[in-house]
Amino acid sequence: MKKWVWHIGLTAALGALIAACTAGKDTAGSSFETENSVALFVQHGDGSPAARTKVFVRPSDFLAGANNFALSNDKDVSGSPVVETDSAAGILNMETDDQGQLDLPRLKPGNYTIEAREKTAKAFVRVTVADSSFESDTLVVEKTGAISGQVYLPEGVSSVTVGIQGLDYFVQTDSLGRFEFENLPAGDFSVIGFVYDTYEVEDADGSLTTYNSFLPVGSRSVKVASDDESKNVLIGQKPVEPPDTSATDTSTVPEDTVEVYPVVLFEDFEDSTYGWYTTVSKYASAKLDADSAGLDREGLAAHMVYTNDSNYNWVLMGKSLRGITDLSELDSVVFYARGTQDSGQWVSFSFDVLMDSVDLEKFGYENGKAWVNMSVDTEWNRFVVKPDSLIPADSTRNGGNIGWDKVKDHVTNLNIFGGGIGGPFEIWVDDITIYGVKDVD
Repeated sequence: MKKWVWHIGLTAALGALIAACTAGKDTAGSSFETENSVALFVQHGDGSPAARTKVFVRPSDFLAGANNFALSNDKDVSGSPVVETDSAAGILNMETDDQGQLDLPRLKPGNYTIEAREKTAKAFVRVTVADSSFESDTLVVEKTGAISGQVYLPEGVSSVTVGIQGLDYFVQTDSLGRFEFENLPAGDFSVIGFVYDTYEVEDADGSLTTYNSFLPVGSRSVKVASDDESKNVLIGQKPVEPPDTSATDTSTVPEDTVEVYPVVLFEDFEDSTYGWYTTVSKYASAKLDADSAGLDREGLAAHMVYTNDSNYNWVLMGKSLRGITDLSELDSVVFYARGTQDSGQWVSFSFDVLMDSVDLEKFGYENGKAWVNMSVDTEWNRFVVKPDSLIPADSTRNGGNIGWDKVKDHVTNLNIFGGGIGGPFEIWVDDITIYGVKDVD
């Protein structure tokens, strides 16, 4: 018989942006073996059963507001919506019986959170499901706590979403970046600020392909105490005040000054992957962080771990430019990359137009991209992307390719796709430099 185990504990999650939660210590409880479910008991502090209490199971890296899951009719007392049950994704919405008990169905191995919710009392635990036996356990609900704070909003962004990783809570900030969660279970959480956008691109056959972009703004590890509030939680990077140049005399330019060929170090990842997002198709996955470049290359590099189960799926890391950017004078983009396979792994570099329907109609543009594919191996290699090396557009518009001439003077995003069937794969990307264009950011 194949058996499974739940290890239930209260270990704190560290403040990584999209980091998986760690497994906790085993807790006491009457154990039994079953092939299909595990008993969970929810109680009040006095030992009485928490009857008809909502119970929510989520993957530990779940981030409410940053997905396309359908919303259910269940809501938290504060009005925060929850997503519908999707057992294949490890998402369950359940309720205890009159004795405060429920049988949790078997989940595939992985890390999860389980939360019990009453109106003013809640509890949660982090669990790891492994290939062994089951254990039953008990959650004790207690008075909720609160979090309030501010997100430093990126330039040009009027509001961002703030979510609690692993739980189904998210709020939108006001125009100053202020936010508040009034009704959270006690525990340690990663509170994440982000922008999540959805774009649709029309393919050659008239069908629409949906692209989702996730742009993290910052995160903070926060401890929530029962019947208390964690105040002044700050997320993101505080804007740097520009230097005072009022006393500088710029009226005289030396006569022998000549214009230098523009060279812009677009990204070296030495201060993290801040400002970069990941986007995946439905059956793919990706995690992005900054890691040691390795293999005798100094400093940090972007490090993306990803899976693709077919050629029709895709994974990318990308960055939004500061509005519409004219790259007509581009000479080349140079970057360094390495992977984990000697063959069968590649990267694609793309210049994208991703706009909403209002801007598309206003400017007469169309969403799409111009790109090129390049093989990577286990060594660091230098890649040069020039306009004449990009794949020409054809009638199929493969992957939304509309060609360089239709994107070059109004590019909005730069994206790097991770290629390969299966996985997991890893790629490292470093020192992206743009030649021939000024003021690229």
